[in-house]
Amino acid sequence: MAMNRRQAVHLMFDVAVALKVLNGLLEIALGAFLVFKPGWIGPHVADWAYALLHDPDNWIVRAATHWGAGLSRDTEHFASTYLIGHGVAKIVVGWGLFREKPWAFPAGLAVFGLLIVYQLVRFNHTHSPTLAALIAVDAGVCYLIWREWGFRRAEAVVSASPR
Repeated sequence: MAMNRRQAVHLMFDVAVALKVLNGLLEIALGAFLVFKPGWIGPHVADWAYALLHDPDNWIVRAATHWGAGLSRDTEHFASTYLIGHGVAKIVVGWGLFREKPWAFPAGLAVFGLLIVYQLVRFNHTHSPTLAALIAVDAGVCYLIWREWGFRRAEAVVSASPR
């Protein structure tokens, strides 16, 4: 049985929201880790990169070593606060979207839209391909939220009209 457009958008919407909630849980866990283990990540980044690539002369290992050496406790504190706050926002919005709360659709667009703006500012400084991919994913999630919200409003109008 083939899906119609509405069903396909709804399925993609559900998957995207579930992934955002899962990502939010991971962000909270990582943020909490940074709170309780400050100064731990920087010195170990090079070890992780080397363990994955087994080549100390690899440019990724050298870049990871350089990046890890530059992590200060203030940077880790900011990162932990950002990750926990961002993770909580994703979970709250995701819960509202799954529960079909009317406030969740504009809130989701606002939260993810602001995240896109922040990512665009960072991309302007870093030109990171990873960040560009994250921007594209978040833009896709915003599109799915917008479409699902439009479908829900249209269904509400149809169900409210006299027959």
